Amino acid sequence: MNDIILKLEQLGFSSYEAKAYYALIRKYPANGYEISKIGKIPTAKIYEILNRLKMKGAIIESATEAGKYYPILPETLLTKLKQEFTSMIQDLESQLKHTEPFPDLDITLNFSGYETFVEKAMTIINSASTSLLLSIWPEEDILLHDAIVEAKKRGVTVVAGVFGKSVTESSYYINLDSCGISSQARLQKRLTIVIGDSKEVVICEVGENGETDGVWTTTPSIILVAKEYIKHDIWGKILIDAIGKETFNAMCDSNEMLSYLIQNR
Repeated sequence: MNDIILKLEQLGFSSYEAKAYYALIRKYPANGYEISKIGKIPTAKIYEILNRLKMKGAIIESATEAGKYYPILPETLLTKLKQEFTSMIQDLESQLKHTEPFPDLDITLNFSGYETFVEKAMTIINSASTSLLLSIWPEEDILLHDAIVEAKKRGVTVVAGVFGKSVTESSYYINLDSCGISSQARLQKRLTIVIGDSKEVVICEVGENGETDGVWTTTPSIILVAKEYIKHDIWGKILIDAIGKETFNAMCDSNEMLSYLIQNR
């Protein structure tokens, strides 16, 4: 009995409706009182339930015997339900095919733990299809190396600023050791960034004892800031090397804005 009631519920009947219909299958014709007793349904609810079953086309009320009810034969009811469900599934299938995709949501996740950072960074690298922009330390360069090599094989352009010597030889890699010394002195932590396809970024800071906190996000404004941070370091290094450190320092000394920015990094 319990299995039959459960299956009727799965076909859209409420628990009381399923019990009332099953009670009528067991004994018909029957009045509301008899159905409530057989189905163990509160008497106060039975006529509301019987009316709902009539609307579903699962039972009929006798036209000649007042207050007596008959069930629609199971094979007839199930055929009707099958037709209704088949039609509903076909309609739903058509509607789902033509459902418009929801606009991309900007998602941000704060996290702790170095393993989580590595996992997020690897996911970004493995899913990148056009570009990777990285600001990393030699430690991360080693960990992410194989995934980056595979990304390059897929045709992904990889640009990286490494705060030290890289394991990869490439014209798109630059040693930012001097920037790293400055950054670590200010933060007392290693700041690492991985950006994939300009669509997602993971940023993390690693303390002296390995404690790690970071953020992964698809928010365009944060991605833009992270990109500009990396580009600033790379451009700055290339330009300073091109004009010479002494010329650069002289420019900073003679330009009030540059002098201020250098002193307040």
